Amino acid sequence: MDPDRRAEMFRRVERLTEAPMLVLAVAFVALVFLPEVVELSERGHEAVEGLLWLVWGVFAIELGVKTYLAPDRRRFLLTHWPNVLTVAFPFLRPLRLLRVFIVLARAWRQTRSVLRQRTLSLVGITSLLTVLGAAGLLYAVERHTDGPIKTFPDALWWAVTTITTVGYGDMYPTTAPGRGVAVFLMVTGITLFGLLTASVAAFFVESDAEKTENAVLEEIRLRLARLEQQLEAGGARRRPRLRTYRRRSQEPRV
Repeated sequence: MDPDRRAEMFRRVERLTEAPMLVLAVAFVALVFLPEVVELSERGHEAVEGLLWLVWGVFAIELGVKTYLAPDRRRFLLTHWPNVLTVAFPFLRPLRLLRVFIVLARAWRQTRSVLRQRTLSLVGITSLLTVLGAAGLLYAVERHTDGPIKTFPDALWWAVTTITTVGYGDMYPTTAPGRGVAVFLMVTGITLFGLLTASVAAFFVESDAEKTENAVLEEIRLRLARLEQQLEAGGARRRPRLRTYRRRSQEPRV
């Protein structure tokens, strides 16, 4: 295949698959945590496992197609390492929590691509994914301990109060992995609220700049309209003289 055509097809495929792959990544995280949150029957576990394999198959096909179409395949695989590790999930089955972090990294990358121009939406979706992911992780590591977090709603309440920097202190992790999740959520919460503040400030600055730019453009348009009217008026005054000169030049000489 021609390199230019292959590069064009790669960009087209990447553009079309970003949003669906983001939805599948979120669904994958939800399916991983579903058996931890809800008591499922044996058939329910089999159904969840089948759906996980189905999502994994879609991830594998997407990676194969993009690797084939990528202009520089080695660079593509290095820069899209979450996609590569996502396909390697069947070989990482014991590392359940690590799989969730990898899928969240993939979802973060695709969220930036899909919502590059919508910072508020990006912050909102990222906050929701972070809260749900942290709550699921904390519930998985804390539910069998002597700590206060015994149910998923407890973990969800803890995640919301932590990411908003409120921190009531009624729910808290007691294990080392749980505290690691807490540190990650604290840092993420500060970062997300910093992005939110910056985006709101940028919104007002851009609004003022847009008003100023519109005023300048309107002034330029009015000046161009006046200049055009002056040119048309000057041309109308010159036309009769030009016709007179032509008639005189066409008169026969005696």
